Amino acid sequence: MKQLFLFTLFLIANQCGGCQLFIGAFNVRVFGERKMNKPDVVEVLVKIIQRYDIVMIQEIREASGESFPMLVKMVNDTTAPPYDYVISPRSGRTRSKEQYGFIYRRDRVKVLNVHQYPDEEDVFEREPYVVQFERTTSDGQQHNFSYISIHTKPSDAIAELNTLYNVSHQVKTMYGEDVLVGGDFNADCRYVCKSCWNRVKLREDPQFRWLIFDDADTTVKQKTDCAYDRLVVTGTQMISNSHNGSVFYFDQVYNLTSKLTKAVSDHYPVEFILD
Repeated sequence: MKQLFLFTLFLIANQCGGCQLFIGAFNVRVFGERKMNKPDVVEVLVKIIQRYDIVMIQEIREASGESFPMLVKMVNDTTAPPYDYVISPRSGRTRSKEQYGFIYRRDRVKVLNVHQYPDEEDVFEREPYVVQFERTTSDGQQHNFSYISIHTKPSDAIAELNTLYNVSHQVKTMYGEDVLVGGDFNADCRYVCKSCWNRVKLREDPQFRWLIFDDADTTVKQKTDCAYDRLVVTGTQMISNSHNGSVFYFDQVYNLTSKLTKAVSDHYPVEFILD
């Protein structure tokens, strides 16, 4: 049974006046014009986004590119802190192309670099996109870290996760050792079975810490109990300063109907606090 997640992480992150970051990843099922034309859905999405200092959105599937900037504008229209965004190129082997979008608070972090992984061997259905952020820590020091986004193809989850391991090391070489990998890994149930984990280098290497545990349920459907969505950190500061993550069950917190919840997404956001 899905457990009610109250605002514990959110409250902790906002008690510190900026010394902590509240970071999330959210697969917003088939985001585009159709979803933006549903005011009740948009209202929920805006509330969810405003929880975070950085949130990475997956399944942006609109060729025109108009809806995502519009969503960010609506976030800014209803909140004081200024949000900005970066968005990846469209990717995918089929006509159903997707983008990754990063929405972030400009008063908390600054974007230093972006990088589209070239995927010359065509391992990924949707190539990882990397954003390097800079923040000021509580002691006045600058801390840079990279956020790698991923939405794996379910049937190729293990192969993509193993290549994602290599991508992470490449990003370390490019931008520094502190790296966050987040998104819909499809890393559970029939896509990554319990006996398959020893084949996943990203999991087996102790340099990587998984913040969302296997017993989590990131799916909206009551009949499923799968930890598809994950957050993984590596690097000295990221490992030592990251709290264990959790799942934000927005339907319970906002008291939504089942119909409205499913209209928002078939996934829940995953989130954590970075000290």
